[in-house]
Amino acid sequence: MSKPDRQHLRICVLAFMFAPFVGGAEIQAEKHARQMLALGHDVVLVTLRHYRHWKHLEMHNGLPVVRVGGLYRRNGRLNIGRSGRLLLDLAVFWKLWQLRQHYDVIHSMQLSSMGAIAALVGQITGKPVILSIQSAGPDQQQEHLLNTEGAMLMADTLVGRFDDHFLRVATRDWTPGDIELLVQSFPFIGKLWLQFYKQSNAFYQVLSNRCYGYLINNGFKSEQIVRIPNGVDTEQFRPASRLLDRPERIITCVARLEYPKGVDVLLHAWGRMMHETPIWPEQLQPRLRIVGEGIFRPHLERIIAELHIQESVELPGRRLDIVELLQQSWGFVLPSRWEGMPNALLEAMACGLPCVATRVSGSEDIIQHELNGLLVEPEQPAEMAHALRRILEDRALRLRLGQAARHTIVSEYRIEAVAERCLHLYYHLLSQQTPVVPLALQETRE
Repeated sequence: MSKPDRQHLRICVLAFMFAPFVGGAEIQAEKHARQMLALGHDVVLVTLRHYRHWKHLEMHNGLPVVRVGGLYRRNGRLNIGRSGRLLLDLAVFWKLWQLRQHYDVIHSMQLSSMGAIAALVGQITGKPVILSIQSAGPDQQQEHLLNTEGAMLMADTLVGRFDDHFLRVATRDWTPGDIELLVQSFPFIGKLWLQFYKQSNAFYQVLSNRCYGYLINNGFKSEQIVRIPNGVDTEQFRPASRLLDRPERIITCVARLEYPKGVDVLLHAWGRMMHETPIWPEQLQPRLRIVGEGIFRPHLERIIAELHIQESVELPGRRLDIVELLQQSWGFVLPSRWEGMPNALLEAMACGLPCVATRVSGSEDIIQHELNGLLVEPEQPAEMAHALRRILEDRALRLRLGQAARHTIVSEYRIEAVAERCLHLYYHLLSQQTPVVPLALQETRE
């Protein structure tokens, strides 16, 4: 194949969902595509046409977006289930084949059947393919409990007052790791796609050390894995010009209201903290703001009522003014049961907020406990309550952790630096040189 000019690339970004849908992978796909455009490269984003009335081709604020359709239900929504999947995969293959003269490299944002189609097209055309691994899912202990006892929202201090039926979480309502999701979604062909992934020439972008171990434990080749984390726009997400030190101190959480995000655990932690501290120093007024939507909103509203914390907790739903909300906040908390690389945590730290997060994939890579944030174990509300109280009461701790958080993001997670690492990988693959993968892993902390 002819080698492109090192100063100019044509990049195809592949995403299962894209705007107007919002999620971690979708946000990262757009950020990555726009950063490549800003660096002077050509980018086309290929995604699914989830509704019949959506356009096949559009410019999304200057970004070319190609949407691929298939079978549609009566309500006009794309059939992405088993009955419609084969046609959809064929349509994705055909679109990538049609566009093959218009890109040099494919970067798929998910390990899915679409990603496998991309790897197949790359195998046929000789074009490099990179696939991002978004989540390693629950750890072994969590997975064992989920498989043996099932998933449940936390009862904690509500034991005896809540019925098990209300707390139980259906298997379909919690998301496993990327590999398990691929196999579970397509019981037969999913296993075939997984075997093809392992034998293909595709490279795998992992976002964290835990994701790296996840792929190795599932039989992927270490020489085809590179660690490149998510990045954040540090000009957009920056500290407020000045901190208004008012009695009302807002702790913000930005998360989907879904089981893996652990918002139910956060509510129990908040309830413990508020009830164990009847009088706050200097008449402080702690407030918890949980930004996001999801299927468990009614469950969380009921927990809030049962814990009698309505006056200090708000659920404003999905918001578009995240920067402003973070800049108004005293601190940030992310209570995830498991993660990949949380964009919300990166953004909060870029805004100079002291952060409390659980010791899960991604968060444990970004935060050094007591140096640039506080880490607690997942599903430990008492431990989380103690950490939250510390940053609410201690101005000096808040300032020190917030400044160190901002420094960490500017030094290691700026979107420009992350994009350059992706470009370095692209150039190596296009010049048929093997990237020195261990170097990417050595950049993480011991």
